[in-house]
Amino acid sequence: MAASRRFAVVGLGRFGSRLAAGLAMAGQEVIAIDKQREPVEQIRDRVDLAIALDATDEQALLTHGIDKVDVAVVGIGDMFEDTVLVTRILKDLGVGRVYARAVRPIQDRILRRVGADDVISPENESADRWAHRLVTPQFLNQFELEDGYSIVEMATPPSWVGKALSELRPNRKFGVHVLALKVKGEGRTSLQLPDPDEAMTSDAALLVMGRDKDLAKLPRQEG
Repeated sequence: MAASRRFAVVGLGRFGSRLAAGLAMAGQEVIAIDKQREPVEQIRDRVDLAIALDATDEQALLTHGIDKVDVAVVGIGDMFEDTVLVTRILKDLGVGRVYARAVRPIQDRILRRVGADDVISPENESADRWAHRLVTPQFLNQFELEDGYSIVEMATPPSWVGKALSELRPNRKFGVHVLALKVKGEGRTSLQLPDPDEAMTSDAALLVMGRDKDLAKLPRQEG
């Protein structure tokens, strides 16, 4: 598990609430903030601290130590002006990393100009994930490294079972690299470096890196 850091999530709509809960479940310290008391009460038992306050009030943020967090995520959904103001205030307070949510390209540009370290576009990112998932259903998970390159988790193709990587030569045949094997044991999953001369088995998943267009050529689970 990653070392614990302090996060502030501002705006507890569907996106913000789910993000705050997910960070807390991952063992991170989370302060959840919203103007409205109802979403604050709904998440209170799932995070370290939930506060009802106006995040455009710089003094209120200072009073609750928001300037001391490592990362802040501004997830305000329907008031873009507030998103801009809160992003700028958090940067002025010295928060190390500030991420802001945008729903349109022009909002992305504005947020970066006022100091956002990065901009989150949930709708675009969800569409991208579904595009990958629909085109390559054989992948259990896909982690984008940069445009056009990914690491994917996939079940060992039936046509690979019983063969060694030195025989299969996925780098030469497909232009991809098998980085690790994901093996389930008793109550836990471990990562193992692949032995190029050891026969592949059906009970291990593979972590494979390469260009998306090359990864899409890998054999499907149905063989």
